Amino acid sequence: MDKNTLSPEESFNIISKAISNFKMNYKESSKLFLLWGWVLSLASFSNFIILKYLNSKEVHELTIGNWEFEGLLSLSNWAVFILTGFIIQFYILSKIDRSKKVYSYLDSYLKKLWQVTAASIFVATIICMKLGITPPPIILLIVGIATTTTGLAIKYKPLTIGGTAFFIFSIAATFVSNSYIAVIVGAAIVCGYLIPGYFLKSAK
Repeated sequence: MDKNTLSPEESFNIISKAISNFKMNYKESSKLFLLWGWVLSLASFSNFIILKYLNSKEVHELTIGNWEFEGLLSLSNWAVFILTGFIIQFYILSKIDRSKKVYSYLDSYLKKLWQVTAASIFVATIICMKLGITPPPIILLIVGIATTTTGLAIKYKPLTIGGTAFFIFSIAATFVSNSYIAVIVGAAIVCGYLIPGYFLKSAK
């Protein structure tokens, strides 16, 4: 008899442990959803405050017609938050990779999905700016596709619902003025990232 043959109980324990570790991988990913949820929502709401301030009567009289200044200030606000997010993400991913015990094809697939999503957002932003189109509705649509796909792939309903919320807010963003689009984006991030992220963090 082969001494290496495992009993049914031992096989079951190994499989159960592998499944438990596999689920923990995605529970750990809640840190990334919460990170970008807070970073992007803060960026959105702060951008709204900046635009409202620039459009106030006193300031508007000084910057009237100076759309380049307004655009540069808004872009700088987003750049600071996003750069900060990427720096924090680097440390979070390093910690997650060191603690991961189980790697799967799905891990690799989702990683590539979000890499392609990030590249798509960058390209879409450039195209929108070139065509004179407001980027947020298109960006929310792209993010919604990636978030919904992730939720379906890991079979986690709150994330799937959050991804669907991005589609709704993408449409809503086309019906409001530019200064209020930041509020729509912030609300979309809260519904699509923060709420599912906290659910995923507390999931058993």
